[in-house]
Amino acid sequence: MQDNNARFQVDTDISVARTLHTDFYTDPVLFEVSREKIFSKSWQYIGDRNLVSHPGSCYPYTLLADFLDEPLLLTRDEAQLYCLSNVCTHRGTTLVGEACRTAHLRCRYHGRQFRLDGQFLSMPEFKEVKNFPTGADDLTRLPLHSWGPWLFTSLDSKARPEKYFREMGERLGWLPLDAFVFKPEFSAEYTVKAHWALYCENYLEGFHIPFVHAGLNAVIDFGNYTTELFAASNLQLGIAKPGEEIFELPVSSPDYGKRVAAYYFFVFPN
Repeated sequence: MQDNNARFQVDTDISVARTLHTDFYTDPVLFEVSREKIFSKSWQYIGDRNLVSHPGSCYPYTLLADFLDEPLLLTRDEAQLYCLSNVCTHRGTTLVGEACRTAHLRCRYHGRQFRLDGQFLSMPEFKEVKNFPTGADDLTRLPLHSWGPWLFTSLDSKARPEKYFREMGERLGWLPLDAFVFKPEFSAEYTVKAHWALYCENYLEGFHIPFVHAGLNAVIDFGNYTTELFAASNLQLGIAKPGEEIFELPVSSPDYGKRVAAYYFFVFPN
């Protein structure tokens, strides 16, 4: 029987590399393993700062609903933003059911209260309990990273954003990200019945552009289409044909002097 590790190793030399074994995409056991080993340790988008724009703002959110299903809570006090567990440390009740503004968090089950930074505040009928409270009574605080107005978190308390977002910041930090506005009329959502990795792999290879994306292929120089690999992300760079619209790059940009038509960044494993 083929060694499990060998089945899922991809050679760094592209000339001899082969795709992952079929089992990775079809084995339900491996799918469950990816939930724990990959997604629970990854950075995931959870919204933007406008969701909690005022002191006292609270916004409940389920991280990767129907997959990780982790109930989280974005909060803002007078000083900063936080990403907290939305589960009471007493009996596991969901603390906040809908977006609101409040001075503190209060569990609807037994009245346990927390500050907006997750610190335990009070508990009815517990005044005479010894060795209480402890740090275990505080809400779990998750790492929170912002790129422009967009917020990301990870269930891994040791996760460091630099590994995932550094290159994106270096290449696109000159963009006025805070001025960007989401316009639903220019967006479309699709439900695709496919393994998550297979879908990502489709995005990550540009071979299909001349055959599938006629409009894009008409404006970029496909012969100069490049892919750059980083520790936990990558960039596909589209160079424009003469006369096509391009980014006005600042001198400080690593791409200054290039006719860049498109930046396509991918942050693993999204």
